[in-house]
Amino acid sequence: MKVVIAAGGRFHALHLAHQLEKKNYLEKLFTFGYTTRDKEYLPAKFVCEHKQGKLLDSFFLKLKLYKFFNKSNFNVIKDNIFDSWLSKNLKTIKEIDIFVGWANYFLKSLPEIRKTGAKIIVECGSTHILEQQRLILEEYEKFGLKSVALPKQNIDKVLEEYKQSDYIMTCSNFTYRSFIKHGIRSGKILKVPYGVNLDFFTDRFQNFKKNDGKFRVICVGLMCLRKGIPYLIEAWEKLNLPEKESELLLVGNLQNDLKHVLKKIQLPKNVIFFGSVGREKLAKLYNQSSVFVLPSIEEGLSMTIAEAMSCALPVICTNNTGGEELIDDNKHGFIVGIRDIDALIEKILWCFNNKTDAKKMGLKGQSKIKNFTWDHYGKKIIKTYQSIL
Repeated sequence: MKVVIAAGGRFHALHLAHQLEKKNYLEKLFTFGYTTRDKEYLPAKFVCEHKQGKLLDSFFLKLKLYKFFNKSNFNVIKDNIFDSWLSKNLKTIKEIDIFVGWANYFLKSLPEIRKTGAKIIVECGSTHILEQQRLILEEYEKFGLKSVALPKQNIDKVLEEYKQSDYIMTCSNFTYRSFIKHGIRSGKILKVPYGVNLDFFTDRFQNFKKNDGKFRVICVGLMCLRKGIPYLIEAWEKLNLPEKESELLLVGNLQNDLKHVLKKIQLPKNVIFFGSVGREKLAKLYNQSSVFVLPSIEEGLSMTIAEAMSCALPVICTNNTGGEELIDDNKHGFIVGIRDIDALIEKILWCFNNKTDAKKMGLKGQSKIKNFTWDHYGKKIIKTYQSIL
């Protein structure tokens, strides 16, 4: 079995390539998300690097071009450049059994891929693109913001990739269902949940053991409307827990859409924004917390849930996070509906009032999440690839 992977960004492509390379199934990874430090993980001979894409990203950030150009439009241009480059470089590979391309990166390359007779899989880390658009637009309209629709060019390209691919790879039941909802037949949809690098957080579990008795709720990720942060903040305000005994920790870069909403809110003193933090600091924050909450409106499979579980935290998440792949409701935490402030209040309050039972939940989750390694993912993905050949 010879597998070629194409991914403009990093995503989890490097982990997929590593798992295939270990079994001698990897032919080539086409990407611009490869760095010097990755060479120990995946030898450079298996990588065809698009350096122009990396330079474009670098210039966009260093020159602060985001102040003058819409980032979505910039990404469309950059992704199309990658696609054109990919179609040329694919000509050097004559034999491919399976081609795995990240959505939005390979439409122009399809004629070259078809010549090899490969089975074509489009890798989708989120929901069906029309479902993404619907949920994001709903959120912006709800909070009175100018709609930030996905570029039509981008949507049309991804829809065509769905159509022309042999299979669509999803990562959770939530994302799987979104494709069914939008008319994709079930036989075309595959599902393999990702793995997680948990050793770093597990190794520090004892080092940063919580001992001050304060009840802390932690949420980790981009601080934006898509993550449902306003609903968590409102739930926290209504809970009105004693300020000296409780804190809400919000860890991640604050985005403009949430900034707009926060201008209208008087935050309690025990709500703390940390911004982006390093892994060492993140491990400490996890281990100083009592419960992890992720109220996202849309995402494929959140790896922060797994990180929190590795630190023995009970999890409260929405059914739009992919969390049902990782936790059993009422055993390792709780799964609630999106935008359900009352449910967030109820479950957080239960954890506050039942600290011993909540801790037991977290320990059960810590035991379960040990199975979600990248090696486990590799075995499942290889078995899936073999089944479609």
